[in-house]
Amino acid sequence: MSFKNLFYVAFTVFLVHTGSLNAQQTDQKKLEAKRKALKEEINKIKTYIDKTQKKETNLSTQVQDLNQKITTRQQLINTIDSEVDEMNRIITKKTTEINLVEKDLNVIKKDYADMVYKSYKNRNADNQLLFLLSSASVQQGYLRFQYLKQYSQYRKKQAEVIQKKSQKLHTLIDSLKVKKDLKESMLEDKKVEQAQMEIEKLKQVELVKKYQKQKKEYVAQVKKKQEEEKLLNDQIENLIKEAIKKSTQTKTSTTKSTTKTTTTTTTKKETTPVKTQKNEFALAPEAKALAGQFSANKGKLPWPVEKGLVTVRFGKQPDPMDSKLTIESSGVRIATAENQKARAVFEGKVMAIQKNPQNGILSVLIQHGNYITVYANLKSVSVAKGDQVKIKQNIGTVHTDNVTGKTILKFQIWQDDQKLDPSGWIDGM
Repeated sequence: MSFKNLFYVAFTVFLVHTGSLNAQQTDQKKLEAKRKALKEEINKIKTYIDKTQKKETNLSTQVQDLNQKITTRQQLINTIDSEVDEMNRIITKKTTEINLVEKDLNVIKKDYADMVYKSYKNRNADNQLLFLLSSASVQQGYLRFQYLKQYSQYRKKQAEVIQKKSQKLHTLIDSLKVKKDLKESMLEDKKVEQAQMEIEKLKQVELVKKYQKQKKEYVAQVKKKQEEEKLLNDQIENLIKEAIKKSTQTKTSTTKSTTKTTTTTTTKKETTPVKTQKNEFALAPEAKALAGQFSANKGKLPWPVEKGLVTVRFGKQPDPMDSKLTIESSGVRIATAENQKARAVFEGKVMAIQKNPQNGILSVLIQHGNYITVYANLKSVSVAKGDQVKIKQNIGTVHTDNVTGKTILKFQIWQDDQKLDPSGWIDGM
């Protein structure tokens, strides 16, 4: 094989090894970030659910809370397993690399030792002088002088190579120890999480027994929650549809007035009102621009509370106890601390403030062009209809339930009269 081909093969192997190592490091960082996020979520469950839970909590709420804890903990255990597997692969690679470096270092040390031994045998300066003087010509003498000089430099370089290789070996060994210690730490974490999950599963068995005895009561509780959700959703939808209707009427009226002004000299010319698609806001240029800015920030919007935990996600989902029951959520429910403030996720205008006549609970609707954000389950508000609000501006205080002890914000996002999944819009949700 030619030197050129040999160099090409060696360079290709180096790139593959480097690319594989970089990919492993990236995967490890992603798993580490996921593990930290899940641990943080478990801490939030302890803060916003366990510590606030009261003895009067009904069965359906207990089932929902416990199911979330078990699901999150299982995800954490699975992530730790994946991280340990990835760590094992890295440890194997580093061990192989250490063996190769040790082998290479031993060869270099042996060569260097042989070189030093030969130099020691010929250490007499007279021998080197005789070697130069015995040259057949000046040219040969010069070449021999260069040889002695290069030989000395080579010895020096070999000593430097040995030093660098030794440093690399020590670094690899230290790095391997760190990885092994981290692996052991993760395995200990896994044991702790598994032990905690076993306790939670025993509680789950107790709840199943309790459910079997109180099935009718449980079904009634779930259905009551769904009726409350539907009532709130219908009220919000009606408010939005009324606002859409008003916007189209205003747009049509403005268009007719403008047309009439510009055709005063032509009485026979008919005016045509601006038509919009069914159930869509008729937007002025400024409102269109605001809607565009809102849309451009999809996935980047701040949370509607400073700190919180999503307890119910968007859409239809099966009940954890009864597969015949379906839970439908028009947005997300976020558990947070008592007296926590709800805040606007984007600049806009307060479209409406809704009050539940039965319990006085409030909801705020903020319009961002043809997008609407809804902040429901507030005990008080700090804005009024028509107010312009800024991003992260406090708009009210989240209500704390006297029975369950929980502080839950119900948050929704609408585009015209269509509900959207907030998790796709809020950063990190």
